[in-house]
Amino acid sequence: MERIKVISPATSANLGPGYDIFGLALSEPYDIITLSRSEEGIVISVRGEGADRIPREVDKNTAGVVAREMIKDFNIEGGVKIEIHKGIRPGSGLGSSAASSAGVAFAMNELFDLKLSKLELVKYAALGESISAGFPHADNVAPAIYGGFTMVINYNPLEVLHVPVDFKMLVALPDIEVSTKKARDILPDKIPLTSMVNNVGKACGMVYSLFKGDIELFGRCMMGDRVVEPHRAQLIPGYKEVKEKLKDLVYGITISGSGPGVIIIPREGEVPKIEKIVDKVWGCPLYCTKVGPGIQVLEGD
Repeated sequence: MERIKVISPATSANLGPGYDIFGLALSEPYDIITLSRSEEGIVISVRGEGADRIPREVDKNTAGVVAREMIKDFNIEGGVKIEIHKGIRPGSGLGSSAASSAGVAFAMNELFDLKLSKLELVKYAALGESISAGFPHADNVAPAIYGGFTMVINYNPLEVLHVPVDFKMLVALPDIEVSTKKARDILPDKIPLTSMVNNVGKACGMVYSLFKGDIELFGRCMMGDRVVEPHRAQLIPGYKEVKEKLKDLVYGITISGSGPGVIIIPREGEVPKIEKIVDKVWGCPLYCTKVGPGIQVLEGD
């Protein structure tokens, strides 16, 4: 194979009480990533949503770091040309950097027939995430690679659990800047034992609900976070107002990752009302999407 093109999806991490553990792949929005064999080292080009904010230098680009490490570890001769068409806005809380790093890990595996497992691909993709998060981070790259719902239950050694699920979601994307660093810095260093017990209980309820097919329980538990969301809500003007106005129209609503993206699980027939409220408060796009299958090959030759 000389060239491969893949779809790498947006992802939502945390999902309320599952901070740094839970992740969900979405069917939309997504990036399109093309990798071609090259003799010129690693060359990166970016276009699309927020392309002007993304560095092209290999050591500063999440996709470039992944390609560099895989080329080194597998003694790959030559290099690759990486073309990224961004459909996921950087800094959206929807795993924009993870889509690049996971997409390139997946595409490198296919292009050079490395025969790596999904878990091994998550390890490489997490290396790229260290550029944006400051350390190898897997809660977004895991669902991008596995699809569905994932849980990163350990880092040393890395362990990822996967549950294939399928339900509809909405994603609101306010035009607000929230840096990952600020979203982490605002969190408390210590929390009450009662808050920890609450979040563990709600996280358990979410996992149980997936096996029972109880989307109402999933959404209710998703909204039960007492540790992260109350602090990050301060960074998203209008969030508390939207959450209050939507409470009878949705099964669940919470901040996606660091924000400002917000994920919503709508009740049947309530999407038009939800759209009006989101538009009135934020005047922003509302993606009608669903849980997705993870990275997919578009074409290869």
